[in-house]
This record gives sequence, C-alpha cells and structure tokens, in this order.
Amino acid sequence: MTDHNLSSIALLSDVPAATVAGLEQRCRWLKFQPDDMVFDRESDSIDVYFVVVGKVRILDNAIADRNVALADIPAGSCFGELAAIDGMRRSARVIALEETVLAALDGSTFIELMRTHPGVAVKLLEKLSRIIRDLDRRVVQIASQTETQRVCTQLLRLAIPDQGDNWIIRDLPNHKEIADWSGTSREQVAQTIGDLAREGVVRRRSRDLMIHDLAYLRSMAK
Repeated sequence: MTDHNLSSIALLSDVPAATVAGLEQRCRWLKFQPDDMVFDRESDSIDVYFVVVGKVRILDNAIADRNVALADIPAGSCFGELAAIDGMRRSARVIALEETVLAALDGSTFIELMRTHPGVAVKLLEKLSRIIRDLDRRVVQIASQTETQRVCTQLLRLAIPDQGDNWIIRDLPNHKEIADWSGTSREQVAQTIGDLAREGVVRRRSRDLMIHDLAYLRSMAK
C-alpha cells in the first residue's frame, strides 16, 4: 500500500533508503479511526510509532475526569521514544484525531537504529529539547493562571486578524478540545466564552468566533 512506507518521516530523512526499506518490513502497520486510543498511560509497550497518515494527540490524564493536551503529532513525526529509551511504562495517553496510519517499530530495533545512525539520535535530542521547553511553558501557565485565564490564553492562541480591528477564530474547536489544551473542564470553557459573549468581547458567527475587543481578552489572560 502507498501509505505503508516511511519516506515522509523527518527523523529518518538522512537514513539510507535500503535501511528505511528494512525498517518498513519490521514495522507493524496499524490503522486508527478518530478518538481511537493508541495506548494508555501506564502501558508497558516500548514500541516507537511513526505517523504515516493522519494525526494523534498526546494527553496527560493523571487527574481524574480531566485531560491535559500535551502535543499534537502530525504525519511525518513520531512518538513513544521515551519508553524505548528507558524501558519504563508510558507516561501519557495517545489518541487518534483523525483517520490515522501508524508504523510501530519495536524499541530495541529503534535503539539499534540510533547506535548505527547517530544522526537519528541527534535529531531525536533536538525534538526532545523542544518538547521540554514547551512543557516548561505549559507547567508555568497551569501553575500561575486561573482556569478562566487559561481559556482566554487558548482563545488568543487560536485568533487571527480579521477585518478592521477585529480578530477571528475560524472553525472554533469544540469545548472539549479547548478544555484539553487549557487544562480545565468543558463547563469552564462554556462559562468563560458565555461570559465574554455577554460582555460583548466575542460573538459567535456560524462556526467562527469573532473577537471584538482583543485588548480586553488579553487583559483577562494576564
């Protein structure tokens, strides 16, 4: 099948084609539908997953009844390397966001790949460095902001300029998705957006959210 190859995986871009072809033969090829779980927190698998088609989301669900979105992993990327490196249980849950094809490579083969091709290890270190920096920022945000502030911060991240002084969030994500990225609940997201609408700061327009007072929204996020 055309989607059963690793040619689009950035981590393997400098690996010889013959080696990549050998990896393709050693992978388990898996297909997921939206909201399917790839693995859960505390799973003892150590496979590394390459996202060939689609997108997955990494969630921390350590708090009961609440998910915190850590990262979205698009096609061309990979995830699950930590368990392969240290042999410990999974630290997060992973779900498919859309129809997704993954190539699962056993952890021992992945470690051997890094030993044989040090460039892969260097790229992985660069990726992990970016993840640590982003998680540091998220931890500070969750520790220092109220739930309302976090929802407003997420709305600001999604906003883009529109006509005049207005800003817009096109195709506003559902409350659950905003809640996942804000580390809060759907009810808190609904309440915050409702309060902003009643104050005239935002207004729904079909699937979009119009922002009429960006300065006020910024002040709410501080």
